[in-house]
This record gives sequence, C-alpha cells and structure tokens, in this order.
Amino acid sequence: MCVTAAALLTSTAFAQSVAGAQYAAGKAFFDTKCVVCHQAGGKGQDGLAPPLTELPGRYAANAQGRTQLGLTVLNGMFGTITIKDKSYNFKMPSFRGESDEDLASVLNYLVFDVNAKHAGAKPFTAAEVKALRATEMDGAQVRAHRDAALKSLGL
Repeated sequence: MCVTAAALLTSTAFAQSVAGAQYAAGKAFFDTKCVVCHQAGGKGQDGLAPPLTELPGRYAANAQGRTQLGLTVLNGMFGTITIKDKSYNFKMPSFRGESDEDLASVLNYLVFDVNAKHAGAKPFTAAEVKALRATEMDGAQVRAHRDAALKSLGL
C-alpha cells in the first residue's frame, strides 16, 4: 500500500473513532497523550495506571473532586494508590504545558464519554483550568490531596 493510501486510511479510522465521542477533541488528546498508560477507553493497566472509568465521573460532581482532577492533569501524580483493592504505582506526567482548552476538553471526555455515571457534573471550562494553574504542586502532593477528595465523596 502506498504511503498516501495508508495515511488516508489511518486518518479516516481516526476520524471515525473520534466522531462517536461527545468531546471529540478531548478523545483525540487522550488517544495521543494518555492512552499508552491508561489504555483505550481509560480501562487502565494493572499495577501501573488506574482505570478512569468510574471515579472521574464521581469527582466531577464535587468541588474537591473537580479540583483533584484539574490538579492531576496540571501537575501529574505519583505514588501508590488503591482502587477497588488493586494497587497502582505510577508516575503520571504533568500536562501543565498544554492549553487550558485542551485540558478542559480531555477532562470532559473522561467525565462524560468514558464515565457512564456523572450525575450532577458540569463540564470543565478553560477558565476553571486556568484558575487551578495557580496551585502548583508536585506529583506526591497531588496524590496526598487525593485523600481529601475521596473523603469528600465518602469513599
């Protein structure tokens, strides 16, 4: 197959996979920068990266949880966390260098397209992400902040 035909098939398949998402730009971001660790559809990898199929939807309906999601994408996170009796020890990179619009879009993709349960959640805005930039933390501090977010959710 020639390079042009291969490129056309790849771009067509990519466009079709993104088209089914409510937040297509967020899916494109996720598929480019996050999928290697969190896997397609946010299913996660045992021992490395946690699944993103339940908690982001719950976090997004709660002020502490929204802050946690924003701080995580902005500052990264590292250290061991446990979800449903499974431990994950990974080092998520910071995406602070990405635009506020891109980060809001990927958060919305996770909350509304990946998570079936997101009742009470409102979409993230670029302005919300911009405001969270004022809180710089290292990845270990973000992981510690996660404990407060979980308590605020009753988890």
